[in-house]
Amino acid sequence: MVSALNRGTYFGDYMNVREELFKLQDLKYKQFHSKIVPNIGPERIIGVRIPELRKFGKSLTDDDFAWDYYEEVMLHGFYIGYAKLDFEHRLILLNEFVPCIDNWAVCDCVCSTLKFIKKYKADFFEYLKKYMYSDKEYEMRFAIVCLMDYYIDDDYVNLVLDYLKCIKSDYYYVNMAVAWALSVVFVKYESKAMPLLESSVLTAEIHNMTISKIRDSLRVDRETKEYLKALKK
Repeated sequence: MVSALNRGTYFGDYMNVREELFKLQDLKYKQFHSKIVPNIGPERIIGVRIPELRKFGKSLTDDDFAWDYYEEVMLHGFYIGYAKLDFEHRLILLNEFVPCIDNWAVCDCVCSTLKFIKKYKADFFEYLKKYMYSDKEYEMRFAIVCLMDYYIDDDYVNLVLDYLKCIKSDYYYVNMAVAWALSVVFVKYESKAMPLLESSVLTAEIHNMTISKIRDSLRVDRETKEYLKALKK
């Protein structure tokens, strides 16, 4: 159901969410974005740029509106991250939201918005486990990207590596997320990540993706990049 919501000063007093999204539509951006988010058809994309969606998300006072368009789903995720909610309420909303993720863009943009995780790291790590060990592509990617965004630190890096190195998946967007996360670990904790790349622990796809991601980094020196190149399978 689409409801009239109070949006504060940015969007005026009350309006229909979908109508407001179409007012922000950029058709050239829609055409571009439809090409890089292949899992959903262009008929589900309105064409609103992420900064505009974030402004909209910050102004929401509830999320009682439809889930049909890509941007609407994104707004639900932004609401969970931006709204003034208690921890338990956020988890209830995530229980509904995460199974609805069907593309990398919603997953990654929303994960980066869930800053509340920093205050509840131990509890949220336990919550993530049901997605870490899911058999669904975007539930797994959600877990991996959250781990990458909030848990690559002295307290959790070993736990993160123990999980990532065991993933054997046929899902492209899972494997790419693992490689991305491992590249971040490598930049921050090279001595912990390098042994994985010098061994046969990772699948060939993840192994090679990880090396490619690391070699793209400006924070890794040329000598290390050349060494890693020689480790490709």
